[in-house]
Amino acid sequence: MKLVIEGQSGSGKSTAVRRILKYTQREIWGLWSEKLPAAEDLPAPVYLHSYRAPISYTPENCIGICEHRHARSFPQVFETLGVETLGQIPAGSLVLLDEIGVMESEAVQFQQALFRLLDGEYDLIITVRDKHTPLLDAIRSHPGVECVSARAANDEKFCQEAAARL
Repeated sequence: MKLVIEGQSGSGKSTAVRRILKYTQREIWGLWSEKLPAAEDLPAPVYLHSYRAPISYTPENCIGICEHRHARSFPQVFETLGVETLGQIPAGSLVLLDEIGVMESEAVQFQQALFRLLDGEYDLIITVRDKHTPLLDAIRSHPGVECVSARAANDEKFCQEAAARL
C-alpha cells in the first residue's frame, strides 16, 4: 500500500498516522520532521529525525528554519542524512515519511531516493502539505498511490482498514 495523507499544517496528518499505526505491529522505518517553537526574536528550527536513531538537535539534522510563515531550507541535510536513511530501508518494510513539504524541493538526490521507495516493494505512508509543487504533485500522482485528506484519514474505520492493508 502506498498511502498519501494530505492537509495543511495542523490538519491532523500526523494524528491520522498514529491512529493507523496503533492497529499494526509492524516495525517502522523512515523519517519525520519536527518544528520547534521559535525562541524570542529567532526563527523556528526544523529537524529531521530517523525512526531508527536517537532524537537529536544538531546542525547535521537541521533541515531549515521558519520565520514569519516563510521557510528557508538546508537541502544538504536531506542529501546526506535523508538519502542515507532512506537507502538503508530493507525491501518489504513499512516506511513512514512525515511530512514532505516544500523544504525538499531542492534536494534532488533525496527526491530520487524517495521515488525509489515509491517504485519499490515497500508499504508507504507519506504525509504531504496541501501545496502544489512539482515534487508534491509527482508524489500525489505516482502510480499506485492512494491520496486521502487528513480529515478522512482520521476516521476510525479508515484507520483500521488502512492498517489491515499494511
